[in-house]
Amino acid sequence: MRNNIPTAALSEFVNEVSGNPEEGLMSYGIEIDWESGTRARTSTKPMLVGPHKVSRSFTWKADEPRQLMGNNHGPNPQELLLSGLGSCMMVAFVAGATAEGIQLESVKIDFDGTLDLRGFMGLGTNATVGFPEINYVINVVGDGTPEQFEELHRKAIAHSPNAQTIVNPVSLTGEIVSKQIDD
Repeated sequence: MRNNIPTAALSEFVNEVSGNPEEGLMSYGIEIDWESGTRARTSTKPMLVGPHKVSRSFTWKADEPRQLMGNNHGPNPQELLLSGLGSCMMVAFVAGATAEGIQLESVKIDFDGTLDLRGFMGLGTNATVGFPEINYVINVVGDGTPEQFEELHRKAIAHSPNAQTIVNPVSLTGEIVSKQIDD
């Protein structure tokens, strides 16, 4: 056990996926229900880990602060995006440290990003709709060298699915199913 990750299980899982690639295919899903105003409730769907169905029953709310017409009942979508990015990078960093035999005492990632809402509001400017840049600092305490931590950082970005989803173009495909309100 290192960094509260069972090293034997980590090694076993890597070998299992290496020998049977379909074991490494993960399928995720969520459902989002509008509650009121800018507030939404998200629920997880069951997850597939390879061919294995894993029950997931988590819910959370997203909302905007009052300054953005919300009621401040939860983090906003951008905070959730940064949280998902940072948490995924954290998992990649800690798992990488564990695989390399590096003991960690603490890891903290501090994220910041700035949006220009003129793009969201369609005000006809050249303002970017999304984050044009996301900045972060990883604060780490452990028995690794600065060079090892820098290499872990590089690998965490290279192997974090969420970081790679943001860094590389991804196809976004959707459809709408609508019904008329009966009078």
